[in-house]
Amino acid sequence: MWKWRRLMRLSNRSLMAFIFFFSMSTTCLYFIYVAPGIVNTYFFMVQAQGIMLRDNVRTIGHMIRLYTNKNSTLNGTDYPDGSNSSEYIAQPTTYLPENFTYAQNLPCPERLPSMKGQMDVNMTEVPMEEIELRLKHMDIQFGGHWKPKDCKPRWKVAILIPFRNRHEHLPILFQHLTPMLQRQRLQFAFYVIEQTGTQPFNRAMLFNVGFKEAMKDLDWDCVVFHDVDHIPENDRNYYGCGQMPRHFAAKLDKYMYICSRFLRQLR
Repeated sequence: MWKWRRLMRLSNRSLMAFIFFFSMSTTCLYFIYVAPGIVNTYFFMVQAQGIMLRDNVRTIGHMIRLYTNKNSTLNGTDYPDGSNSSEYIAQPTTYLPENFTYAQNLPCPERLPSMKGQMDVNMTEVPMEEIELRLKHMDIQFGGHWKPKDCKPRWKVAILIPFRNRHEHLPILFQHLTPMLQRQRLQFAFYVIEQTGTQPFNRAMLFNVGFKEAMKDLDWDCVVFHDVDHIPENDRNYYGCGQMPRHFAAKLDKYMYICSRFLRQLR
């Protein structure tokens, strides 16, 4: 009888242990297979915090070295410790003055006085009808085409936007991206490629379709593959065609602007 009770106790413990480990494994499988985005975001945030801490420590150490060696030069350079401070301190970039005069027969410069840098981002939802009226007042032609009149556009850029059921995001993108491209004096047009039906969203296919249709309109210098939920935050993120291919969304607010230029992701 005593052995039987002992076996029952062991069986109960084994059952509880089995239930515990089964629950834990099921939870892990859920996050790995059902919600990978949540797991990836969590791990990226942890990694981002570590990168921020490392950069802060590095910057503090660099400032201490500059302070202790500011009156000495060990290697004949401007950097007493032999390091290049441009790794830590952003170098200034020259833009044209406010009184710059445009010439209709000359190409538009790339660093214009109209490009101020940080933009005011408004995530408030706005009806598409209101945006269409604004675009009309901004001299946007039918089909989303525009070109500057005070200088010759240096680049002709097609903006391809894959789309499905993101009606609240598209007006916000147009609200911010259109005036930014005008300030950059680019000739541009928007191509919104919509996928219908219930099949899985095929972003790559939409980009291919958009490219073929865009090239029928004009011999574009380059095309920009632009997600509908990526909003520019800095108009000095130049959308011209130099140094292509190039990743415009190098940093996103979703990832604390680390390792991932000046864009905000709509949620």
